[in-house]
Amino acid sequence: MVIDFSTFGSGAAPTPTDPRLLFDALPERAAQYEFLRDPQGQVLQAWYDRRSEKDLVVKLNTGGGKTLVGLLICQSSLNESVGPALYLAPDPYLASQATEQALELGLEVTADPRSTRFASGDAICVLSLHRFVNGKSVFGLQGDGRPITDVGTIVVDDAHAALATVREKFTLSLSRARHTDAYSALLQLFADDLRQQSEITYLGLTTQDPTAVAQVPFWSWTRHIGDVVAILNGLRDDEILQWSWPLVKDVLPICRAVFTGEGLEVQAPCPPISKIASFARARRRVHLTATLADDSILVTDFAAEPATVGAPITPASAGYLGDRLILAPQDINPSVTDVSVREMAAKLAERVNVVVLVPSHRRAAVWGRYAQITAADSEEIGSAVKELRSKHVGMVVLVNKYDGIDLPRRACEVLVLDGLPLAYGGLTRREAIVVGDSDAMVNRQLQRIEQGMGRGVRSVNDHCVVLLMGPHLSQLIASPRYRSRFSPATLAQIEFSRKIAAHLAGQPLEQVEGVIAQVLGRDPGWVSAARTALAEVTYPESTVSKIAAPARRAFDQAAIGQYSQAVTHMSEAVAAATDPAERGFLQEQLAAYQNFTDEAKAQHILVKALMNNPEVLRPIDGVKATRIKATDTQAVLAAEYLAETYGDRNELLVGIDVLLDELAYHPNPKRVPVFERALERLGYHLGFKAQRPERTTGNGPDALWAIGELKYLVLEAKSGATADKIWRSSVEQLAHSMNWFHQTYDQTCAATPVLLHRVNALEKNAVAPPGTRIVTENTMKKLGEALRKATLALADAESWSDPKAVAAQFSTHGLLAQGLIERFSIKPLSF
Repeated sequence: MVIDFSTFGSGAAPTPTDPRLLFDALPERAAQYEFLRDPQGQVLQAWYDRRSEKDLVVKLNTGGGKTLVGLLICQSSLNESVGPALYLAPDPYLASQATEQALELGLEVTADPRSTRFASGDAICVLSLHRFVNGKSVFGLQGDGRPITDVGTIVVDDAHAALATVREKFTLSLSRARHTDAYSALLQLFADDLRQQSEITYLGLTTQDPTAVAQVPFWSWTRHIGDVVAILNGLRDDEILQWSWPLVKDVLPICRAVFTGEGLEVQAPCPPISKIASFARARRRVHLTATLADDSILVTDFAAEPATVGAPITPASAGYLGDRLILAPQDINPSVTDVSVREMAAKLAERVNVVVLVPSHRRAAVWGRYAQITAADSEEIGSAVKELRSKHVGMVVLVNKYDGIDLPRRACEVLVLDGLPLAYGGLTRREAIVVGDSDAMVNRQLQRIEQGMGRGVRSVNDHCVVLLMGPHLSQLIASPRYRSRFSPATLAQIEFSRKIAAHLAGQPLEQVEGVIAQVLGRDPGWVSAARTALAEVTYPESTVSKIAAPARRAFDQAAIGQYSQAVTHMSEAVAAATDPAERGFLQEQLAAYQNFTDEAKAQHILVKALMNNPEVLRPIDGVKATRIKATDTQAVLAAEYLAETYGDRNELLVGIDVLLDELAYHPNPKRVPVFERALERLGYHLGFKAQRPERTTGNGPDALWAIGELKYLVLEAKSGATADKIWRSSVEQLAHSMNWFHQTYDQTCAATPVLLHRVNALEKNAVAPPGTRIVTENTMKKLGEALRKATLALADAESWSDPKAVAAQFSTHGLLAQGLIERFSIKPLSF
């Protein structure tokens, strides 16, 4: 073979580094990529101008083409010799989608991180985050002796969704069933301190009560850390724990540990992401995300630079989005039932593809008779999506999949969100209990809902009708507090949809179905009005909470044993908190850091934390019960509470629906804490002073109502009970709570013992305290209906802040304290 060496002299023109020019130069891209959308071109130009900054956030509407942008950023970086380039997707399904898109663009990609083509910067490595972040990562871990894979550019797609995966990977989870001996040894190790926090919760742990959730007090965790290490180190060869133990072991002393009836979870306050050295050392890190304004979690969890996160790259307009009609049928007409909405969706599925997103298999089951396909795991969902994109399928139900699937054009013309995503793990359940209504938790929930609503609108040419089911989802668009936090485009579509809903108020579901038909039929008036609603929408300035950076700095200092500096930074985070519940939670973490240098001061901080949030850990000396009593008449207290809580008629009605939904008797044990919290709120709605002594002091009833004239209701909740009889243990717990009451309150006070249970039949060995009343499932429904009717009348008259009007409606519907418990409860039945 003879080589003409003269051809090597000049060579071709340099490969473009400008991503827009790079796109134009791709010779083998598929026909559908004829040109870049204008927003894609804008963000690529802005990224190119700022590409030397290490942490950049690129925001595009859900469906705005983030994957293509991320792939071009990777290739541009390779062309500029800032490689190797790694594209990370939240899960394997999304990684396969990104790979498919890269191949359609004509880009060389690999799924093998050991590939020489990746190492040499010739191919983009596309992986799921699961393969990158784990204790056995092929990229190597900081300090484990293995070589660290050099990565120049990392693009994290759907960064907010990826964060959930990162937290999961940095969590050490022991299963009670699999790691029985270790779980038992650890539970015994912390038994005394757990019992001091709550005797009842500890008993639940020992009896495998699925509702029990208990965090190990930080002082107990650090005191016994040597024993913990010995027990866990004995499991270092466990096949499952090998994926998490290497990521957690170096920061074990500052971790939070939460027991449940099923297992133990151990997690650091922030993911020690520097353990994944390839990520920490990357010269460029680009976070692709949707459009919620608060990106603080990128700072706390990915250790991203606050300054650049707070200056995201966005297109000039946020209105580049397909049209959506977003309706909550049960908000339009409270008489609309879940069954009728399902039947309407099934009827629509005869003509168009309908996708239903549900949070659980239990919720999926109620759709079973209507659905052509129900999919839960990655493979099933991938198959279902392919069918939807290729033909008319009908109705497809997807379980707990709110992000990362593309259903453009006719793949999904009607999208139903049935219920909020649930918190399943011990740590997330404990956090939901402690700061469930804080801004941070609400933003996290809204992020998933917005991602879910974006599945059916992937470009400006798409259209979709979104139906929200359940009072909690209705509340998101009814309450200004919540809906204002959606992205600008989604918010504009919600506000426009609310105008349409106002015209439909009180109308039967057939009228709603008629409007849906207009949208699906592409009525010219609808198309014009929907696009006009988005015409002037722009991206807001991004915000990074003032809490995020100091909280992350505090963790980083604590991780290397610099506890005094950690206290300084965490104090700054506490000072920045405005929400009392969140401030208390942060003070609990501050106390945990302080405990390493001054144990007495740590306990003092914890006392302050309790003043802001009664759900945090209790100090070693415990918490004395605070007596409550009615400070005014029932009507005055109820009117004050309703006026403070609800700003308008719609908020009031939806808020009551949410409350009553939370007060439903449900066999799912994860809902029991929600029920107990709602029971306290029900007391306030009725005009009583209320508290949760067992939660705040570790002793006493689930709820206590002061109903006036020194009379009280001692309430024990068994809302998750499934048996047809009331077990002895339940009435013994009620008796214990009555003893607590008599020890806490003097003889001038009188209390009625009340058990909330689906039935009123006692087992033969159960003896209820004298005077016991049972709020059964049926009587709770009657109470709920009475409250709903009274509230509707007050809402129609716009008089819920008027004590006289409240008193009149409460009297009409039997909600006044006198005789209340007799009307809405029954006596226990003994055999």
